Amino acid sequence: MIAHDLEFHNVDHLESVSGMSGLRLERFPHHFKRELGIPDNHNGQFRAKRVHGCEIRFVTEAKYFDIGLMAVEADVDIVIYYGDMMHSKHTLKAGVCSVIHVEYPEIYKLVDIKKLPKRRFAPYVWRVQFGMNGYVYFHYLDTFGYEHRPPVEGEKPETQWVAYGSSITCGSDTTLYSNSYIEQAAVNLGYDVMNKGLSGSCMCESATADYIASLLVDILSLELGVNMLIPFERDEFEGRVHYLLHKVMQESTAKRVYVIDIFRNRGLWLKNHNDPQYRNYSAFREIVKKLLNEMEDTRFIGIDGHDIVEDETYLSVDLLHPSDQGHIFMGRNLAKRMKGED
Repeated sequence: MIAHDLEFHNVDHLESVSGMSGLRLERFPHHFKRELGIPDNHNGQFRAKRVHGCEIRFVTEAKYFDIGLMAVEADVDIVIYYGDMMHSKHTLKAGVCSVIHVEYPEIYKLVDIKKLPKRRFAPYVWRVQFGMNGYVYFHYLDTFGYEHRPPVEGEKPETQWVAYGSSITCGSDTTLYSNSYIEQAAVNLGYDVMNKGLSGSCMCESATADYIASLLVDILSLELGVNMLIPFERDEFEGRVHYLLHKVMQESTAKRVYVIDIFRNRGLWLKNHNDPQYRNYSAFREIVKKLLNEMEDTRFIGIDGHDIVEDETYLSVDLLHPSDQGHIFMGRNLAKRMKGED
């Protein structure tokens, strides 16, 4: 979205909150806080508000700028990029309005910026990228008398990709959000990705399906299953996934829809075979494959989660969430399959 002569990437709207200054970045529509969740898990209602993968983007001739931001609930790491190049990393401390001062790189005064490489972004586009686990309020951007504008066509990727999924799609447990598998795949593919993951809350609710299907994007990826292993049995899981897939088939403008079943995780190795994480693991993967085989729409492409997480060394010690290295490998593997490579 465009507001205040800035692009707020992966942001559905900016919300004014009573008693708070600034505008809160919201990844999902306002009604989500009422419609997400199941009786035993309404966490999606607040996790939808977390800013993982949101960016503030702009172009200016200013040689320095100040940007005022505030994190709430938890500290939020941000990384500032100049085009595709990393400029600096900062941490927004929760509950404090942080003013970050950013200066034009000195070395850029000595080089021809027009000759710098462009993988996804023009080398003069400023990008403030937010990490996981907190809310962020935007206060202001001060370019000290210089104008600023949002990037335009040709200065950013043409292909728009929306990724829906669990905390793994959100980027857990990376130490730097840009290492998340969807960001890594997007860099490899030259795409612009919007993170619509819901940590611990990827339940395929009808509201979510309706929203995902309504987005005007080129590519969709749907990472399905892991958050539904415990609360649902097979019939409920199948019904929810069926609704999501058919809603997307009927209404989405996406040219390709990649459906990823459960990544390799601890469900494979649990001693208690009555634990639903073990009992439903293989069954849910087969249900996704069955539903895809029934789809009469060539836009839908199934991706086996085991082809993305090739072995358990991709994981951190909770045997569920990949490490930074694991995410980077996953991004490489996913990009290959999205390109149609073996």
